[in-house]
Amino acid sequence: MADRTVNARMNRQRENRSAEGWKKVTVWVPTEADAEDIRKAALEKRKRAEALQGLSNEVSTVNLETENRIAKAIAEHGSDAFKTPSGAVLTLMTQLAKEENLQGISRAVIILARAKPANAAFVIGAVPAKISNFLTLQRGISSQALIKWTTKKPNWADEIKEAVREPDRFEQIVETMAEAIKRDASLNRPDA
Repeated sequence: MADRTVNARMNRQRENRSAEGWKKVTVWVPTEADAEDIRKAALEKRKRAEALQGLSNEVSTVNLETENRIAKAIAEHGSDAFKTPSGAVLTLMTQLAKEENLQGISRAVIILARAKPANAAFVIGAVPAKISNFLTLQRGISSQALIKWTTKKPNWADEIKEAVREPDRFEQIVETMAEAIKRDASLNRPDA
């Protein structure tokens, strides 16, 4: 999404950070030296957040290996090795799906959103496609069955995106979806 003005970009950044729990603090200080100290402290806090310090505590059941993989993907944010700034996280989500680690996908989204709020909507927007691939590759659902089911359930992608920040619920919704698609496909087989 391209912002038409600097003010529009700043407003979007403010909204994204606020939505992820970041707090804006405005203070008046008596000297430029005091102002510089506060700027340095703010920069340090942002760098710590982007380095995930303390963020994995918010997702307490993330294991160390997954946390390290998420941290590495976020550290590669903006890398020229990917077509999009969030490419490393999207690649990690694909890997976690192949490993059948749905809760890992959820945790990656949660941590990325806190570390890089401006990219949260983009990454969350990619979740339904990741789940579609997961269902066809990991759960053996045919593309035709998936398309037929999703046509009957037009809100499925919104439901997935809403649940992605709740690891247990996200996993349950995806697995329930897989079962429903398989059940629907078996009822509609010509030999049934």
